[in-house]
Amino acid sequence: MKKFLKSLAFALMLLCLVVIPLGTRADFGDFAGDSDYDSGWDSGGWDNDYDSGNSYDWDDDDDYHSSGGGGLNGFALAVGAIAVFTVMGMSSASKKNKNEHHTYTLKPENDLRSIYEYLDIDPDFSNPDFIEKVSNLYVRFQNEWQNKNIEPLRPYMTSAMFAQMDRQLDKYRQNNQTNHVERIAVLNTEILGWRQESGLDVIVIQLDTRIVDYVTDDNTGAIVRGDNTHEKFMTYEWTLVRTTGVTTSKSTGTTSQTCPYCGAHIDINQNTVCEYCGSVLTTDTFDWAVSSIKGISQHTKR
Repeated sequence: MKKFLKSLAFALMLLCLVVIPLGTRADFGDFAGDSDYDSGWDSGGWDNDYDSGNSYDWDDDDDYHSSGGGGLNGFALAVGAIAVFTVMGMSSASKKNKNEHHTYTLKPENDLRSIYEYLDIDPDFSNPDFIEKVSNLYVRFQNEWQNKNIEPLRPYMTSAMFAQMDRQLDKYRQNNQTNHVERIAVLNTEILGWRQESGLDVIVIQLDTRIVDYVTDDNTGAIVRGDNTHEKFMTYEWTLVRTTGVTTSKSTGTTSQTCPYCGAHIDINQNTVCEYCGSVLTTDTFDWAVSSIKGISQHTKR
């Protein structure tokens, strides 16, 4: 009976995932979509507002499409949720009857520290300058995404982040489609805090933005997804990393550093590849680089 209940719960959860597909998404990293949301669409997966103890990661090789039908999806979700929790309740009651003891792990609290504490280890760090940098990067990321060439952005992302975004963008190249991101505006930014992990300083910043987002067919110019008049109000969390021990230095706008592979001096803001040895360079060794982007919410003004 116990195995049957577990199997039934698992089958119902899979059914919910099939019946309720994720909406088609676009903009840089495919965070904007056909349907508004208030959960977390992560550059590494989907994170709901609650923690169910499971995680469902999406694969860059899979496409998700939604044709509307909100009423049906909502009904299916309600039925599926009721069924799953009923089965879980039955299983829990069965276990209690056997006087079994359980330990529940609570979701850890936010481990971010105040950004003002960061000044203790990096006195020249500037909140306004950092916010301005991220705001400018957001606009540039959208523009290069629309151009279907994010190679110029390579220095501003970690290698893993760049590879993942380029794989997603390759779908548009292969399908002869262009994701237009227009009327871009950064409405508000807030540094949520910082932490240190795995030899890196990590800063998390929230961005509230406005975009118009749609996809066209390169051959016909027809809009195949989205709308070129509806404004989307987006909220993101960007995570940026830098090697621990590196501090902010006064700069004229360019960063001259030594190539870690051959020792040559190179301007990282002008080149993504060392002109002497051909090594690919990223800024996270001596400056901030984007390691992940998480979509928090989307609200469309129709």
